[in-house]
Formats: sequence, structure tokens, C-alpha cells
Amino acid sequence: MKALFFSVLIPALLPVTLVLIYIWQKDKNEREPLGTVLLTVLFGAAVSLAAGPIELFLEKLLPFFFPKDSVSYSLIENFFGVALIEELLKWLVLMLFIWKNRKFNYSYDGVVYAVSSSLGFAAAENISYILAFGNGIAFSRAIFAIPGHACFGVFMGFFFSKAKISAANEKSFVCPMIMTVAVPTIVHGIYDFLLSPAAESISFSGFFTAYIIIIDILSFILIRNQFKHDKRLFPPNDGMQISG
Repeated sequence: MKALFFSVLIPALLPVTLVLIYIWQKDKNEREPLGTVLLTVLFGAAVSLAAGPIELFLEKLLPFFFPKDSVSYSLIENFFGVALIEELLKWLVLMLFIWKNRKFNYSYDGVVYAVSSSLGFAAAENISYILAFGNGIAFSRAIFAIPGHACFGVFMGFFFSKAKISAANEKSFVCPMIMTVAVPTIVHGIYDFLLSPAAESISFSGFFTAYIIIIDILSFILIRNQFKHDKRLFPPNDGMQISG
């Protein structure tokens, strides 16, 4: 058990914990209850269990429609067979457990909970990767995969709060809710595609590091903007009246 703790759990969970603490402590107005945040992390980890079988099914299905070594196959696989599935599952956590939660009452809260769901997903994924490939992979995942999932969560949370603001003002929230899934899916899909052999075959793989820097900077700007201009979404005691 001790060996498992030091060789798997610490390398898998430490970077997740550090990123989560950074996001959570930025919440200055009304910091989200740690219990709710941790539950969101656990739910994010739980839904990750569904991702593997769905992605495996689509992976077996795609060769019937696209040549496996083609760029089109790689694009469809990475954007729809991986990114869309994973971002939908993270979004599902937010819709089921956060959307009508009375604690979701400030604009920055969307970022906190979306990143929590994403990091829970990333933590479970991290553990499975380290168990499969050894803890030698932990460093690269701490540098790229964990911040990557956190960035996807920042984009999701930004639009999730926009949807909540629209709902609180009794306006249609369909468009921002679509963006809640669409934007992180696109960002995630590009991330995965740039790591694929297809990207290397068309000389795109060299853009990966630059892309990581760009999405990290954009995410940092969004985080700073959200907590700097954090505002209450609706009057006190009105949170449970927002319809989904």
C-alpha cells in the first residue's frame, strides 16, 4: 500500500491538487465550500470511467468510414471520439450537481467548478496512465496533461457562468450553454490532434508547445478577468429559483 501511495497516487494527484488549490484560493468574494469542490472533483473522476468504453467503441467504428492512417480519421477521432466525449462528461457533472446549486452564485464560481470537474477527470486518467506505463510518465503529464485539462475547464467554466447569468436574467441560455461544451471541445481536440502521428505527417506536431503556451496564457487571462470582475449572479436567496 505504501509503495502504491508513493509510486502512483502522489505523482498522479499532486499536480492536480496544486492546480485546484490555485484556482480555489482565487475565489475572493464568497469562496466555494471545499466539500462541494471536492465532491465535484470526485464526480469528475467517476464519469471518467465511462469515457474509456465509449472512446474504444468509436475507435473500432471509425475505420469503417475513414482510413485509419488518414488525417481525416485522426481529426474525427481526436475531436469527436475523444475531446467531445470527455468534455460532455465533465459538463454533465456541472449540469447534474452544480447548475441548480445555491452555492453557484458568483461569476467566478463557474470556473472553480468546471476546473474541479476537469481535474477530477484528469486525476483518474493520470492514475490509469501511471498504472499502465509507470511513473516515468508522471512528469510529462504534470507539465502538459494536467494544465491542459485545467485550461479546458477554464474555458468551460467561463461560458457556464455566462449561461447561468442569462438564466438568472430570464434570457435564453442555449447559445452560451452550447459554447460551454463546444469551446473546450475544440481546444481539447486541437491539443490531442497535435500529439497524433497525423499531425507529425503534415508537420503540425511542432506547434504543440506553442499551442500549450497560448492556451495557458488565455486561461490565465480568463481566470484573472473572472476573479477580478467577479459579481453576484442573482440576489441572495434567489439561487434555487433558477430553472434549468
